[in-house]
Amino acid sequence: MSDVQRLKEQLHQVASEAKQASGGLAGFKLRFAQHTAQVESLIAGTSTRADRDIAEVLDAAGKAVDQAVEALQIAAAGCANYANQI
Repeated sequence: MSDVQRLKEQLHQVASEAKQASGGLAGFKLRFAQHTAQVESLIAGTSTRADRDIAEVLDAAGKAVDQAVEALQIAAAGCANYANQI
């Protein structure tokens, strides 16, 4: 097997695993968003700094998961496209 063929296979493997991870994170994000909404509804109307802090932490974590999903999708597409071009 040539180096080019090995590279193509490796790129397709990375693309596949990135897609799987992205899907797993997307599922997690849905569940996380549901739990976050429940927490935020339970602390709504309270005025303690700790309540606002946890809401901000949960929001930041949700955004980070969204960014990770997007990054994995971009990586998967990029690897697959490159592998198909070489």
